[in-house]
Amino acid sequence: MKGLLVKDLKIVLAQKKFFIFAIGFGAIFAYTNKDVTFAATYIVLLTSMLSLSTLSYDDMDGGMSFLLTLPTTRKIYVLEKYIFTALNLILACVISVVICLVLGEMFGINTNLDKIISSTTGATVGMGLLLSINIPVEIKYGVEKSRTAILISIASVFIIVFGGYKLLTEVFDIDIKGKFTEFMEKLSAFNGALNAILVGILLVILFVILVVSYFFSCRIIQKKEY
Repeated sequence: MKGLLVKDLKIVLAQKKFFIFAIGFGAIFAYTNKDVTFAATYIVLLTSMLSLSTLSYDDMDGGMSFLLTLPTTRKIYVLEKYIFTALNLILACVISVVICLVLGEMFGINTNLDKIISSTTGATVGMGLLLSINIPVEIKYGVEKSRTAILISIASVFIIVFGGYKLLTEVFDIDIKGKFTEFMEKLSAFNGALNAILVGILLVILFVILVVSYFFSCRIIQKKEY
């Protein structure tokens, strides 16, 4: 597994221009809007997607057929992908917070650490959920076909969420926005310890979802022929 982790790390490090672009765009947005919150979210979103790029490289030119001749198993390969994804998400979150604090000092922007951490945590959890769907889909269908499958899955989620929102607001006459605003106002009145607990709960939920996704990926790769 160590060799697989090193391979994926080298693939990611070879995309240095991608990191520079993400940080540069985030810096421009922070400077023009005097707010580093979007930069925090944007950096997490872009850097987290690098996990999927390693799957694309592995599948390129029959690479999986070669990898499976090495002293490894399909389950170890999948486990490595999820470990690498988890590490990538954690590092993306930490690096994003540090970069945003540096940008705040450079441009003289008032930075709210709690707000930055909340934004990066939300983006990390959101990307983790997306990757938990994308990884098994890409393993099953490959790079080209998975793009269509992923778009369909995202569209399905959007339709369900939008349809549920319309149903609750127009049919059952529930003020979703009002209740959400009220909830956020109550939440902001709580101390930092409770916010930390909520962040921890979100990360635990993400971990459970990734574990479930891992077992799905194991079942898919065991049946797939390369």
